[in-house]
Amino acid sequence: MSTATLSEPNANAKEPTTDWLSRLDHWAEKLGDTFNPILIKETRQALKSRQFVVTFSVLLVAAFAWTVVGSLMLMPQIYTSPSAPRLLLGYYFVLAVPMLLIVPLAAYRSLEAEIDDGTLELLSITSLSPWQIVLGKLASASLQMMLYLITLFPCVAYAYTLRGIDLPTVGLIMAMLTASGLLLTVVALSFAPLARGRTGRISTLLVVLMVLMLAEYIVGAGAVGLILYGNPMDAGWTAFAFIGSLLAATCISHLLLTTTAAQLTPESENRSSGIRWSLLILTATLIALCTFAMEWRFSVDSEEGIFLWFPVTLLLAGLWTAAGSMMAAESSALTPRIQRELPGNFLSRLTLTFFTPGPATGLVFASLGSILITGILLVVVERAEVATGSTMPTSARQMLWHLVLAYTSYLLVFLFCVRWIVALVRINNNPRVEIGMAALIVVAVLSALIPYSIGLHMNDYRQYDYSAWQITNWAWTIAMITENQVSDLLIGCLSACGLIAFLLSIATVGQRSLAIKTATPEAVLAAKEAAKR
Repeated sequence: MSTATLSEPNANAKEPTTDWLSRLDHWAEKLGDTFNPILIKETRQALKSRQFVVTFSVLLVAAFAWTVVGSLMLMPQIYTSPSAPRLLLGYYFVLAVPMLLIVPLAAYRSLEAEIDDGTLELLSITSLSPWQIVLGKLASASLQMMLYLITLFPCVAYAYTLRGIDLPTVGLIMAMLTASGLLLTVVALSFAPLARGRTGRISTLLVVLMVLMLAEYIVGAGAVGLILYGNPMDAGWTAFAFIGSLLAATCISHLLLTTTAAQLTPESENRSSGIRWSLLILTATLIALCTFAMEWRFSVDSEEGIFLWFPVTLLLAGLWTAAGSMMAAESSALTPRIQRELPGNFLSRLTLTFFTPGPATGLVFASLGSILITGILLVVVERAEVATGSTMPTSARQMLWHLVLAYTSYLLVFLFCVRWIVALVRINNNPRVEIGMAALIVVAVLSALIPYSIGLHMNDYRQYDYSAWQITNWAWTIAMITENQVSDLLIGCLSACGLIAFLLSIATVGQRSLAIKTATPEAVLAAKEAAKR
């Protein structure tokens, strides 16, 4: 009895540890079941492919050859003078070619082959989601990169022992190379579903090759500068650049992966909400990084932080313009699956209506995003004046306001036109959302070309001065705004047109906001529960 009494506390003491281990084991098994099916298939297929065998063999031979040749070229100074930079240059190029060119291109070809051979259709009827398929391709490419890094790690360590470069710089170069390789792999994967037909696949392959070659040149230029001249930034800017680049690359990768998974998703499902959330997260992340940099540098009496705003604003303006044209070109059909995901109560309808798929909600969502970006730019200029104690000249302030109002107004009007042009096309056809970008380009070109051609004809094909009749000619109007030669009345008329287009866009959302969420059938719920088990 005493033995049993003494053994009871020991058994009770072991229960928490056992429960913790069992929960961890269950979580690991569940996570493995989530990734394993596609990851194992892709890993086996990639590691047994001729591309990996040849690339890995060439990498080993090139690393060994450069180790011997580079060391001999540095003799006998290798014993007395710092020799790491010259040797590390060769190792970088040996590693950069497979990581920035071959692996992303192989991932692109793998996903494109799945689509072309019809294998993707077989995978779509299984329990695997498009996200798992895309992440499986990315995980397989990441594993290959890890193998290349591990293989060349002793060579990099050997170069570091020869002096001439510090350890943080080596780590920064390797991190930059790895992050760039992963981002380029995501970019390559996002191009794979775009190909339609033999001509489309060839064109897409050429575009992917140009993007990869350009990126390898840019990343290589940065790496060579770091190896030869060191890091020109101080510790603060280095940490900010490292963390900010990782955050921005993560958000961009998530947006691209979301768009790739959406293109692999059947049209009967919701393919828009995830993209809109991802676009909003990317915008918020970039704005937060720029705001932190500006306020951080202002705190030390420096004006360096504000320079990030202008390239980021241009990037976001172009991104929202392209995304807005495609969102305005979405189909307005509501399938039963989409109706199950509609906001159910008043509060969710008030806040989440513009995240539901459809051209009306997409048009308003893109308009609000563009207005937000331009408004933040104006707030940043005001904040910079307060922080630095300087005042912008009146002419420059007027030009900035006119540019912001002109861009926003033109974009709202053009997107409104795109929405109804694509709606007319959808009467007898079912085009892809990419037609929205084509429609936006056509509208922009015609709005600038038609009034200019009429003016040339009215003036006997001689050069003439700008007038209010060229208000739809956005290119000439913006050029005149930069010279402060546009009246406030014309900008007011242009802003009124943009406001009318925005209000009409909101009015067309009424039908979508009144759509009622439908209940999920019991058979669908039972199928989901069975899939989880």
